[in-house]
Amino acid sequence: MTMIIDGLQINDWSREVIAEVRSGGVDVVHATVGVWEDLAGAMTRIGAFRHLCRHNADVIRIVRTVDEIHLAVADDVLAVVLGFQNSSMLGDDPEMAGIFADVGIRVVQVTYNIANHLGSSCWEPRDGGLTRAGYRMVAALNDAGVLVDISHVGNATGRDTVDASAQPIAITHGNPAAFCDSPRNKPDDLVAAVAARGGVIGCTLYPLFMGGADVTRTEYCSMVASLAESVGVEHVAIGSDAVLGWNPDSLGWMRNGRWDRATAPSQAPSFPPWPTWFDGPKDFGSLSDGLDEAGFTPDERDLVLGGNWLRLFGEVFPS
Repeated sequence: MTMIIDGLQINDWSREVIAEVRSGGVDVVHATVGVWEDLAGAMTRIGAFRHLCRHNADVIRIVRTVDEIHLAVADDVLAVVLGFQNSSMLGDDPEMAGIFADVGIRVVQVTYNIANHLGSSCWEPRDGGLTRAGYRMVAALNDAGVLVDISHVGNATGRDTVDASAQPIAITHGNPAAFCDSPRNKPDDLVAAVAARGGVIGCTLYPLFMGGADVTRTEYCSMVASLAESVGVEHVAIGSDAVLGWNPDSLGWMRNGRWDRATAPSQAPSFPPWPTWFDGPKDFGSLSDGLDEAGFTPDERDLVLGGNWLRLFGEVFPS
């Protein structure tokens, strides 16, 4: 039986959003619960998600281990792996890695859209690589059983992170730059390095990073197949980067860490249109069909749709 694991969603969660995610057969989600927050703000976000799960325990559950993932799936509830898309809430104190792990965080991205204490973002004009604080934090995250993510990280910082980490790491939501030329996507050498150390690349469906809404299912799934042939199918997965439930005016905060105050409505950022064949997690069935058409065997398809994430979680998360 296929276990579908989405390597990243950044939703404004509600019972309705949970139902939409589940309608596509998704069993497990890595859910972002922190982006720009400081320590107190991140704890508040975790608390809010715990509150959501307590009041919707029949449909959703926070999981910390692979055993808990299996239990949640057996109980037919959505299993959620909590993660941060930034390390701002950790500051430069490695002790924070274990503290956040103790309250359920299992994935931390080194940087988001701007440089921080640990390293550079993919959007910075210059990338100085992983800082001294960054090396210490990567080691602390390894010790705490937290998966290190480099999706928004600059390429030099990303290469340093691969080399620094004692555990395999992930690109939870990104594509090869050869498929879509964007600073958010990764060059072949960095993708290969992540795979060579046992990591996983979660191919994203966010329109801006796969070439727009006109990209066909065949084109996208052929890219996934080409990547699997290049680095090994056991290192390729999916990270949709779904953004369900948000008001349009939330996008400025997501990107910049502050609310945009556009002088005219036309200047306000807006979420891009998604392709008709994948308009969100409800369309994982369509994606599965596309992987079949791209030549994946059923076993290979199941690895891409979830098995590879499960293997990586098992190697990194505490037992």
